[in-house]
Amino acid sequence: MLPPEISLTSDYKPEVRGEQWMVFGVDNKPYIFYEVGQSVLMLPADWIGTQLHQYFPDIGEKDFRRLSVTFLTFIPLNVATVIACFWLLRIFKVNENLAAFSSIIWLIGSTFLHYAQIPFQNNQVLLLVILGYGCALVASLDQKPLFALLGGLCLGLAILIRVSSILHVLTVSLFFITYLFYKYRHRKIIFQYGLIWLGGFLPLFLLGRLLDYIRYGSPWMTGQRLWVKQIYNHPFWSNLPEFPENWPILSDPIGIWGALFSPAKSIFIYDPLLLPCLILGIVFWKRFLPEIKLYLLSVLLNLGLHIAVTSYLDFWHGDSAWAARYHVTSVHLILLPLIPVLIEFMFRSRGFKNWIIKTIIFLSIIIQSLSIILSFALEDAQGYLLPPERRYLEFRLGQRIVNVVCKVNSSISDSCITEKIAKLSEIQDTTLGRTLKQIDYNNRIVLLPFNYARYRWNRRWTFIIWSVMLLLAISMTIHLWKSVSLE
Repeated sequence: MLPPEISLTSDYKPEVRGEQWMVFGVDNKPYIFYEVGQSVLMLPADWIGTQLHQYFPDIGEKDFRRLSVTFLTFIPLNVATVIACFWLLRIFKVNENLAAFSSIIWLIGSTFLHYAQIPFQNNQVLLLVILGYGCALVASLDQKPLFALLGGLCLGLAILIRVSSILHVLTVSLFFITYLFYKYRHRKIIFQYGLIWLGGFLPLFLLGRLLDYIRYGSPWMTGQRLWVKQIYNHPFWSNLPEFPENWPILSDPIGIWGALFSPAKSIFIYDPLLLPCLILGIVFWKRFLPEIKLYLLSVLLNLGLHIAVTSYLDFWHGDSAWAARYHVTSVHLILLPLIPVLIEFMFRSRGFKNWIIKTIIFLSIIIQSLSIILSFALEDAQGYLLPPERRYLEFRLGQRIVNVVCKVNSSISDSCITEKIAKLSEIQDTTLGRTLKQIDYNNRIVLLPFNYARYRWNRRWTFIIWSVMLLLAISMTIHLWKSVSLE
């Protein structure tokens, strides 16, 4: 089976057009429209989980496969991303202790933490883009052609995971060429390293085109393009409510305002470190190394391109995802070299400046912690109780705070979900009933290890192991804090 293929039962009847992100390819075979890269990454762990399930039959096969993919694929990839962050900071000549501490703050103080728990493609693409930048710098600084090849491979794999990564390919390659020109000002070197980089990138890029040809009948037809085309005219969706004309294109670039300032998705609200880091970046711009300056210009362009490309799309917000899903990867790239600047400024400041930066860092960690306690889709599901024009005007962070407090004491307010469901369930409405079920389902704790309470095993040992690991992580963070503050 060429993933991600869908198996449909003979009596399956869709309720809305395009549900399950389903497209019909060659021979009318149904697929999920996402690229195959993430599925390929998960396959080894999924196979291992399937085999090991035979020895642990008390746990459902699907649950065991999910556990296997989580611990053998997603957690190692997230750890690798933090290590890649540390590696790139060291290339930027940030001292070891500050780089290590900054990497931890980057992990727990940005939306990277949320997407480390949710199996979207964001952090996998982020890892590959960071490696792409790092390899470009090592190839340029140390004249190591192998790293140019590796950088191309990383960006080619990013395309296999998400085709919109072409924007990352554009900005990383532009960074690489510009830095080579700055460093050597020699066309032959630029041409030589560019060809080596393409030698890594093109095979995986062409593999992606081949897979799309096999699935959709054209090397230039992506799943998303086919999905938009088919929701209007494919017989499978006939007799279902029509989408608005010209959907998903909007008449106004709402996504620009939405990504920057909307209370539901603003990159400044859900990544509170971004604004102070940008301010310090401007203040200390002249002190930065040339490679850091060029990197920051590159990733700011990256963010601008992502905002521009999604600004006219109806789903600019990333649907049910926490924060602005299509823009947070660019934000993480911007924060990467600026968090050390923020931390160093904090330790060198006294009085109010020191206090305000500590407060911002603390609030950032609290906000990211709140984002991973309950299901990411909870506030989005609550939004279906509102008029469509208000769904992305709600302050979702405020809703999350209320929902977490209500989880502790559901009688504290009439705004609590259990109270709302009790009142609204009296209304006889099929659509409302489905929405209430969705809200009730998402109103659950998903924070590791509490989400494993449904598995039939000795949960006490799960909590013991988790607690030991948490205490170890906290103690190491405190040690790094002290070591950085003494430098």
